[in-house]
Amino acid sequence: MSNAENNFTTIKFSPDCEIEEISRVALAAILRIHKIDPAVVSELAVLLQKELTNISTKTPFVEVEFQPSENSISAEVRANGDSRTITATW
Repeated sequence: MSNAENNFTTIKFSPDCEIEEISRVALAAILRIHKIDPAVVSELAVLLQKELTNISTKTPFVEVEFQPSENSISAEVRANGDSRTITATW
């Protein structure tokens, strides 16, 4: 779901999905939509994978909210009331 007014995108994953694979595809789509060079956020992709693996055990769903700005993008990973935010800047 995308909100043009607030300029963020939230993706909710079910536990039956391959969360790590879907997150890579989602991140690639976000980068294309917002015209962000994937090379500068490769660290974000690696950190996102780690956070998803850590937070997604025994959870009914995982949400990832991407929030791009002029010189950064952040991803807030949420599950079971836990939340972690990672950011890449350039």
